Amino acid sequence: MKLTNHEVKTLCLTAYAENTLSSKNLSQMLGIRQDSTSRIITRLEKKGLIERSDKGVILTNTPQAESFKKLYYKHRTSPFETILADQRMNLLSKINSTPKSVEEINKDISISKRTIYNYIKNFVNLGIVKKTKMGKKSKYSFNYILWGDLKVLVDMFTQIMPTTSIPKDALLIKDYGDHVIFKSRKQQDATVTAFSAYEKYGIQLFLRDNYYTLPKRDVSIENVFIHSMDSAEDTTQKMYCIIFYLKNVDRLKKAKHPMIRYIKSVLNGRRIKGYPSYDELLDRATLYDIVM
Repeated sequence: MKLTNHEVKTLCLTAYAENTLSSKNLSQMLGIRQDSTSRIITRLEKKGLIERSDKGVILTNTPQAESFKKLYYKHRTSPFETILADQRMNLLSKINSTPKSVEEINKDISISKRTIYNYIKNFVNLGIVKKTKMGKKSKYSFNYILWGDLKVLVDMFTQIMPTTSIPKDALLIKDYGDHVIFKSRKQQDATVTAFSAYEKYGIQLFLRDNYYTLPKRDVSIENVFIHSMDSAEDTTQKMYCIIFYLKNVDRLKKAKHPMIRYIKSVLNGRRIKGYPSYDELLDRATLYDIVM
């Protein structure tokens, strides 16, 4: 998993904040436009690191987000952009307890020697990597004593990358750490979820895209519901989510997601921007034999 400088800084700001940060707050702190901040938040959502709540942006409770949080609190004053951004995590994944020269590391990674030297020099200064002189060559090993939490985070990202790979002609919707959801106009060798799984529960939709999750496994009705809420991009798709909720409310009482609050507000007759009105829902509900 690769993170940009702004993505790393956003994670640090979110972890540091005593209160939930809004997109506007983050824009001001990052010194960039709000639409750019929104794109950063979306990318981090797809990587399973942060999520939008009704109050703003928060870190998720995925394993990789929890691992970052632990690392951040232990090394709060460290320059995380120069530790995690760009190709640095990829490089750190190749450095372990066995001392290696830059030439040896370069054989296992598609990063130029010059970039490796620059990254490692910084890692040595921060105490992340230990430099050992062996003859005329310098070799490098990871400092597990001081930075063991960093290695856990790096290894976690490395391990989930094969699991979260998706077909080339598909679009990633969200990376949860242990699984992903994506959509594709073609049929894929993956488990159907989100809107594509609604037919199984009595709601037939005519979709342009197919929605899937990997790795392949059985998904619960709660998984399907959460995946559809994370996939909803417009008012129509949010209406599908609410219809699904109404159709299966007894089985979804324990589901947790920031969008559920808005769903309940709409069902109580409130007008929420970006969501269908109660009257629009009423018309659609009759098609699926739902009594409101």
